[in-house]
Amino acid sequence: MKQALRRAERHLAKADPVLARLIEQHGSCTLQRDPHPRFHTLVWAIVNQQLSVKAARSIEKRLLAHFRSEVFQPDHFHRVRDTTLRRCGLSGAKIRYIREIARRVRQGELDLHCLDTLDDERVAALLMDLPGIGQWTAEMLLMFSLGRLDVLPVGDLALRKSMRLHWGLDEDAPHAAYLELAEAWRPYRTVASWYIWAAVD
Repeated sequence: MKQALRRAERHLAKADPVLARLIEQHGSCTLQRDPHPRFHTLVWAIVNQQLSVKAARSIEKRLLAHFRSEVFQPDHFHRVRDTTLRRCGLSGAKIRYIREIARRVRQGELDLHCLDTLDDERVAALLMDLPGIGQWTAEMLLMFSLGRLDVLPVGDLALRKSMRLHWGLDEDAPHAAYLELAEAWRPYRTVASWYIWAAVD
């Protein structure tokens, strides 16, 4: 992964002078793949939706304490009561989403191990077919769980804000304008996104 990141930095610095400046300012990219099992990462992604990271981590901690586990397993959500999950902080919708994903994994309808063998578009389509997983969440999983290096999450507000700031795009620029700007960054748009986020923090 480290060698790939260094290649990405060299490519991006040559392809775009703005990115070259951001790379110089922020140093080496420290992007890492999430080491957790895929199911755990999916549950975390749903728990984290529309919450601060602090609030989501608190819910995650309570759930794992209840299950007496370090990671989420599909069996955890089979017999546990809704009232127990609500006490841990999950909403009714998130309980339904997680239960259904757990059911599909348990019954063999969803093979999360196959994700590494599929291209980005097929992974995104498979993930977005799951309840509670939209395009943004699928892209985050591609980037941070599967380590895919050419993802541009143009639906992310912070990413677009930083791109407008550093590349002078109009406030009402369509998504197509962001994608066109990023063409020169292929096949390392994930790494470019990492620097763009770093520049808006």
